[in-house]
Amino acid sequence: MRVPNFMCLGVTKSGTTSLYDILIQHPEIYIPEFKEPHFFDITENFKNGVQWYSDNYFKKANQKIIADFTPSYFFDSNAPKRIFETLGPSMKFVVLLRNPVDRAYSHYWHSKRDIHEDLRFLEALEIEDQRLYEYKKKSDYLSYLRHSYLNQGLYSQMLERYLEYFCLDNFLFIHFENEFIIERQETIKKILNFLDIDDTVALDINIKSNASSKEISKTLKKIMKSKSWFRKVLKNLIPSIKIRQIIRNKIQRLNNTTFQPPILDVNIKMMLHTKYFKEDIKQLERILNKRMNW
Repeated sequence: MRVPNFMCLGVTKSGTTSLYDILIQHPEIYIPEFKEPHFFDITENFKNGVQWYSDNYFKKANQKIIADFTPSYFFDSNAPKRIFETLGPSMKFVVLLRNPVDRAYSHYWHSKRDIHEDLRFLEALEIEDQRLYEYKKKSDYLSYLRHSYLNQGLYSQMLERYLEYFCLDNFLFIHFENEFIIERQETIKKILNFLDIDDTVALDINIKSNASSKEISKTLKKIMKSKSWFRKVLKNLIPSIKIRQIIRNKIQRLNNTTFQPPILDVNIKMMLHTKYFKEDIKQLERILNKRMNW
């Protein structure tokens, strides 16, 4: 049975798709074509068992490194224990960490693009905890993910859950702004060394995937998101969940065009940093013994 020995845990909206597109080129790394299996964070998937996970995503893998790129694993409270008990203590993790205010703002526009958000940014932040409480009661995990703009930026809390099961040496933390954006070549080499594979392989590292975008056709976007005849027909024609996910993702990518969100006012950024993230960043810096300079 083939299962991962490496995971990119996140965080969401911090370059994980670009890293996926870079590392999938490496001959010693196997990553499924469908980027995010969501096995360890979606209970319905986890209940299918590890053999289902292996058969659906890693059956063809014969490389040294087998990877799962599901950024929401870092946020999900169940994932650390599930990963530890299913795959053992030697798992390697890469985590890209982005300024949590910028991450929240990017996340908000992603939800806006996908027609999951109709509130203004600050309005959505004000009612976030109330929303998440309601989603948790309804077991609506996807809505929980879509609207957790602030909560997915509390990195120290998420890391501490993992450190109950794994050593800090299992992790490689990448500073999104300084390392992944500015020092990308050195950072990719660092990741390959962390994985103990050839760091001289020529890779196209000048990739910017999943950039801010908006829909070309609002009608098509609504059809893709609704429980419409289109989805019913697709389900009947293509029984495989994984293949349907790949097709839906490709259609959505073709329907997107680049879009630059309005720049967030610097005073608002400072207010959000102080109100929501300052103390968590301090705790993260203590754990990592590293200044984040956000």
